[in-house]
Amino acid sequence: MDRKRVAVLTEAGNGLGKAMANLLLHQNYKVIIAAGEESYNKLSQEGNSVRDFDLILVDFTSEHSLLHLRDKIKKEYGQLDLLINNAETVNGFGHKIDQLDISEVKYLFEINFFSILRIIQLMKPLLEKSEAPKIINVTSALGDLSKMNDETFCYSNYDLTGYSCAKAALNMYTHLQCKEFKPDKINIYSFDPVALKNCTYNSVIICDEVKDRFISLVQ
Repeated sequence: MDRKRVAVLTEAGNGLGKAMANLLLHQNYKVIIAAGEESYNKLSQEGNSVRDFDLILVDFTSEHSLLHLRDKIKKEYGQLDLLINNAETVNGFGHKIDQLDISEVKYLFEINFFSILRIIQLMKPLLEKSEAPKIINVTSALGDLSKMNDETFCYSNYDLTGYSCAKAALNMYTHLQCKEFKPDKINIYSFDPVALKNCTYNSVIICDEVKDRFISLVQ
């Protein structure tokens, strides 16, 4: 029997992670959900409904915690085939410059951007042991300058300064990482779970277009 591919999915409570985890199970992955405290508590309370996942509590602001995650995967699985960076947080909706709490913006960048840099650095050696390793960075059109300048885009008037700027940074990082990994065997992708035609929210209910795109990336 072929070895199950190993996937790490980060989740900080945005509701999308469990839907993606279930899709991964149907694609014959062994799924490790690295969950922030809020998400970990919610998933733990669901009991048997998450029995097929390996659920690990992670503090995304702590390098020590991420090292523990890396070491656990290395010890129990030896390699990593897929890393999905889905953990994120949102705050500051509608805040103008005089209303911004810089400490909140810094925390948002810590989760939505810097933690992704850390986890890719730590997981890269394990990914390189896979025959066809992949990284998927879950992004948002709210961090896409061209889409936010398009008045027909349903969220173009949203004012989420910290969140949008962090996602814009993630989009640029993913673009640059594609160039760095091009000679290597690691493929890195940006995945936006919002279908622009109908503006599907990041929720446990994702439309077929989004589902098909996700499956095409992880197959």
